[in-house]
Amino acid sequence: MRWLGSGWPLRLLVLALLVVVFAVGVVLVAHQTRALYGRLQVEEHVGDNLDSEYERLLLEQSAWAGYHRIDQLAREELHMQSPNQGSLVLMRRSPRVVQTASVPGEQQ
Repeated sequence: MRWLGSGWPLRLLVLALLVVVFAVGVVLVAHQTRALYGRLQVEEHVGDNLDSEYERLLLEQSAWAGYHRIDQLAREELHMQSPNQGSLVLMRRSPRVVQTASVPGEQQ
């Protein structure tokens, strides 16, 4: 063992210590990677749920703002109704003069 030199036990001890330190580092990094990947999956699941809720809310918003819903609210809550054919007045637009319709009881 003359070729190893006089400090070979110390070199071997340092080498063994480095191997153990790096092995522990690999184990810790692997554990951290698994933990972070689990957290990533949870966050992706939360994001998917939020996307689903957003789509549901968009559909609900379009239902509340739809023509039929507005018509229903106007009839029920504001007691509005569509005019009958007799009360409709068709106005033509003149290229030269625009005339306004007079309202009974008002002066021009």
